[in-house]
Amino acid sequence: MIIKINNDYQVDAQKYNNWVLQRITDSKGGRLTDSVGKPIPKAIGYYPDLSSALKAVYTQRLIDDNEVLKIDEYLSLLAKTNRELSKNIDFLNVGGGNDD
Repeated sequence: MIIKINNDYQVDAQKYNNWVLQRITDSKGGRLTDSVGKPIPKAIGYYPDLSSALKAVYTQRLIDDNEVLKIDEYLSLLAKTNRELSKNIDFLNVGGGNDD
């Protein structure tokens, strides 16, 4: 099962509870394809659950958007990113352990 996160990332949910974070575009926004034009996502991380994969997307987005930061700026942006992610995970009820 493929879960599209945004235009750049997707998560491939595989057997035995493996969650593979994949990049589907290159650094310039072009689609990653093989020589005949077939999409070929690039695996950039393996995670035990969807919430961990989503956290990686948010952290990577923070890194992609900033070339140079002071440590206090990075920590502030990371805290803001984590709050945003937490709201989204709560909204989706991902990893909450509540299967009602």
